[in-house]
Amino acid sequence: MNRGSQLHAASAKTASYSRCRLLWLTGLLFWSGWAAASEYEEAMPGISDAYYGSFDADNPYATTAMLDHIRREKFDLVLPRIMRARGVDMWIHVIRPWTWSGNEARHLEGLGLNYSNIDSVDPLRYEFGTNAAVLVFTDRGGGRIERAVFSGEVEDAGAYDIVRPQSPYINQENYEIMDFAAQYPGRVPDTEIGYRFMGLREFVAERDPERIALNYAEELSLAEGSETFTLSLTDGISYADHLQISRELGPDLSARLVSAEYLILDYLNTSVLPEIVLFGGTGEPPEIRDLGPVVPGQTTLGDVNAGWFSTREADHDEEAFADFPLQLGDMFQIGRTPYYLLREGETEPPAEYVRSWNHVVRVREILAENIVAGRTGRETLELVIGKLEEAGYAYIDRDTFDPSLDPDKTQVHLDLHAVGKGILAPRVSPMGSRWHADTNLPLLQTLGVEYMVHSPVPEYGEGRHIYYCSLHEKGVVTREGLQFAAPPTPGIHSVPP
Repeated sequence: MNRGSQLHAASAKTASYSRCRLLWLTGLLFWSGWAAASEYEEAMPGISDAYYGSFDADNPYATTAMLDHIRREKFDLVLPRIMRARGVDMWIHVIRPWTWSGNEARHLEGLGLNYSNIDSVDPLRYEFGTNAAVLVFTDRGGGRIERAVFSGEVEDAGAYDIVRPQSPYINQENYEIMDFAAQYPGRVPDTEIGYRFMGLREFVAERDPERIALNYAEELSLAEGSETFTLSLTDGISYADHLQISRELGPDLSARLVSAEYLILDYLNTSVLPEIVLFGGTGEPPEIRDLGPVVPGQTTLGDVNAGWFSTREADHDEEAFADFPLQLGDMFQIGRTPYYLLREGETEPPAEYVRSWNHVVRVREILAENIVAGRTGRETLELVIGKLEEAGYAYIDRDTFDPSLDPDKTQVHLDLHAVGKGILAPRVSPMGSRWHADTNLPLLQTLGVEYMVHSPVPEYGEGRHIYYCSLHEKGVVTREGLQFAAPPTPGIHSVPP
């Protein structure tokens, strides 16, 4: 089907409405935004802003071509499976152009193109390649899903079957909205935000879906999570958007609307193989940093950009430790790597430090052996707790050393969760919303292997222990167990005096 027939596929109810719609769509074709893809390489400001940092931060493989390839693979392989599994015939996803991210750079170069380059907080903005669009995915039978940009700007137009540009009426200051209102007063929506959905009824009615998923939350607490600050899930469209879409669709079609929240979760949690390649990054273990000159008693933990001490009191309180001066014999963490400041005459950390690291590795092995695809996070947590206790460890449900437990047992806290897409579910942890733990771990789930090990050292005194926090080692869930897309932290790095 050519572009012209795609744009005019919907039939009009009256001749006057047909002429009105034809003029509107023709105007869109000649609108300068149609050429946005040639003027700007991508609708989003950059790959690092478009995707979660676990996948593309300092990643040489996160090219535009690779990310576009992933998008098309997911359209081909993931969309049909999850829509049919959820009994959804059509999925309408609205990315609102005026919902800017509060945590990321706001690129305003696209003001002349109706805000095309302003970052959106929508969790699917990379997945669909846009910051502002009304997208419609329809199951019309066969082996694939029809992909349509009903209205919007996309960086990868070739991934879609139908691509219509953004409505010129998004920017309420444009003259076009004045001209349209004067020429077609009977077609002016109740509010200006309704311009995005003009003609949607005819588009949907032609496809006649029984169940239409729309991106609003109904049960899941999506806009939350301690680690979703970069690209958090949102609860989707606004109440006003829901009203406008319902009015545009009419009572029959709007009665078929259901929440897309589980569909969104499925889409984000289902990986294709190129994503796993990207997730692994360079394939190198964590980089060892050059700390520069360390003067015991003067250089502080903050001076070397470390996170927390592993051998001081108060566990890993970053704020409390920032100004503490380093001493020989200290161990501290920078990212996932523990650093030990050798004392005079030492060539390696003392035995108790090595012993604590051996516990870190053993816990990692237990996790890898017992986290498999198919179970929920809650079921997995119960299983792993049992395996840890069988191995002689004490499980703790929060990351705080418990002095009331057996002083000879190393204590382990767990908070393994999804990473890479701005979501924490599925989650193998006592923390978070209930649905985090009740979500199944799918095959090829990208999981942050996050756990905390408190190894007591009785010879140091009651309650004293060595602490290590595993920060998001790059785990991938398989049917055989947890595998690693990149080498985990190999051990303690010794720093000579």
